[in-house]
Amino acid sequence: MRGLRLSPPIIFRLVAVGFVVLILIAASLHLRHVSHNVGVPDLGPPGSRDRLAAGLVRCQALGMKADRDPTCEAIWAENRKRFFAPETAR
Repeated sequence: MRGLRLSPPIIFRLVAVGFVVLILIAASLHLRHVSHNVGVPDLGPPGSRDRLAAGLVRCQALGMKADRDPTCEAIWAENRKRFFAPETAR
């Protein structure tokens, strides 16, 4: 019985598949240790931003949960009202 002969293209494919497997393993190990704690980012000193901006940051940090949050809905409504207000009302 003859031995298995590996041609250069087959060797290259095996090495490429090995690299892909190593990358997937490294990515999964990295994602396992990523912190999933969602916190509100530092907004600077108190009073430096208005309550609407702080509320928008809070709703952004909530992610998809903000869709069902009545507080976020009110904040978004106020933000739309300010955004679409005429320049003289500002």
